[in-house]
Amino acid sequence: MRNLFFVLLAFAMMAGSTFLVGCGGGVDEEQIQQLNDLKAEVDALQSQVNAKLDEKSDLQKQIADSEARAKEWQGISDAVKRNCP
Repeated sequence: MRNLFFVLLAFAMMAGSTFLVGCGGGVDEEQIQQLNDLKAEVDALQSQVNAKLDEKSDLQKQIADSEARAKEWQGISDAVKRNCP
């Protein structure tokens, strides 16, 4: 997802510079609108990336909590096995 963001950002910057140094007499409204659309798409994708990173962090915390509980229960199980004939 992060690579996609950088590809779109690079495309947007190249497209913007192409619009500014093109053959015409300047930038027209359609080109400005295309650039604004690309910027909005990049912003939306960055929001998605941030949301997925937050989700990943939450899942990693859940995994760590589950592993800690499993280790605790394994310790209890081992103690019971040692104490029972």
